[in-house]
Amino acid sequence: MTIARTGFTAILRMQLRTGWFAALIWIAALGGGYVATVGALDGLYNTPEDFASYEALTEDPAMAAINGTAYGADTLGGVAANEYGFIVAIAVPLMGLMLVNRHTRAQEERGLLELLRSRGVGARAPWSAATLVAVLALVVVGAIMAVTLVAYGVPADEALTYGGSIAVLGTVFAGVAVVVGQLVRRASLVTGAGIVVLGVSYVTRAIGDVHGSWWKWLSPLAWQQETRPFTGDPRLWPLGLTVVVAAALIGTGLVLAGRRDLGAAMFASRPGPTRASGLLRTTFGVAVRDAAGSAAAWIVGAFAVSVVFGAFTDDVADAFAGNQDLARIFGGGDSAQESYLAFCLLLSVLMAMGCLGQGLGRLRAEETGGRLEPTLARSVTRSRWLAAQASVTVVAAVLALLAGGLGLWLTSSDEVDDLMSSAVAYVPAVLVVAALGIALFGIVPRLSALYWAAFGYIVFVAFLGETLSLPEWTMRLSPAYAVGQVPVDQVSAAAEWTMLAATAVLAVAGFIGFRQRDIPR
Repeated sequence: MTIARTGFTAILRMQLRTGWFAALIWIAALGGGYVATVGALDGLYNTPEDFASYEALTEDPAMAAINGTAYGADTLGGVAANEYGFIVAIAVPLMGLMLVNRHTRAQEERGLLELLRSRGVGARAPWSAATLVAVLALVVVGAIMAVTLVAYGVPADEALTYGGSIAVLGTVFAGVAVVVGQLVRRASLVTGAGIVVLGVSYVTRAIGDVHGSWWKWLSPLAWQQETRPFTGDPRLWPLGLTVVVAAALIGTGLVLAGRRDLGAAMFASRPGPTRASGLLRTTFGVAVRDAAGSAAAWIVGAFAVSVVFGAFTDDVADAFAGNQDLARIFGGGDSAQESYLAFCLLLSVLMAMGCLGQGLGRLRAEETGGRLEPTLARSVTRSRWLAAQASVTVVAAVLALLAGGLGLWLTSSDEVDDLMSSAVAYVPAVLVVAALGIALFGIVPRLSALYWAAFGYIVFVAFLGETLSLPEWTMRLSPAYAVGQVPVDQVSAAAEWTMLAATAVLAVAGFIGFRQRDIPR
């Protein structure tokens, strides 16, 4: 059967027409952030002495754990790759994963693929088209990065190697989405499994970079870095390895897609009990069951990441003792441990907000998937349903935050004894972001995805705000920044109370909006 007969071309056109905005947001965020980063760094590092000073900072194990090994840090391209390294390691894989998932398993779950398949569309066509759309978007991101580097005087071969490594890194995780999408039935499980793969990849890369072990070669994130584009002698074989793995994943997923029934999965669902338990007869119990899997993954992930980074505390303290510039990068607190752990705690805050985003996305999926309207047609009120779903999501996010603080407390030095209270200080920041998501869902559900734009801004401020010398008022728009860098700084009580007040206003607005608007049937 030819590609044309399977409906590939028609599906591709439809996905480009309906999914261009989501792809554009990813491209603008990643590409625009990189352009701004390179421009700011070009003004900061102008002499060989500047680059030599920066290169000395990157030799610290904490920097290697967070951003990876900084190859070519004596050049503008190497400095930009290291400064943007954390965002690339998280956002680029998520881009490939989510662009594929939204056009495939998410639409299959909603019943849209059944309509398309009834028109003679082949089983593999939606997955092939979604993968191609994701790859094209990733190539555009890589091209923007490469062109930016060339514009600032970086050799073309180095710039192209870096841009290509970014594109194929995202393609690996697009392949992960294709494979996992055949194994499980729910789009949320595909996202959750992809995030677990990303978390394991990040931790193994961090361990390998710090200890120089073979562990790093288990991570696609390390393959991207090992191309070493800015060392004057780029290596292409890690790039080839990444391409082979991506092609193998995509090929395997497409083969499996042709062998399963529509709406089914390779792992069959277990038959449920004859009668529901007492918990599942309540709105809150159903919300707990729906959120349990993804919430557990985020909580365990936050704890595991904190344990890994907390184990480096003593090494970081030794490095800070002999390098005041490094201490200043992490906040310049009175204690080396405090400066480093404040940064690590921020990672837990971001993971908690990521947990929120997935949970709030489930609200919109219940509505657009047609499952909400029958639920509300029974004795469940709108406010009761939203309260149950939102409370479970918020509790899961707070537990992820506290799990991160606990992991740091268990593995860090005894000198730092207030990590749990520092984690609690970030709870208002988590709550106000949750309330924003609830307000979007309740008032303008079509714009619910703007939650991720707000989350992206928080990440951008956290990792690049100081580097880009953003105005103070713009950085204070980030709830995490407004709290302060605890435990190094005193918590801003005014910011805490302001965020709690904003939480109440946004949450009430979201509930009122949800009660008054229409629910699609």
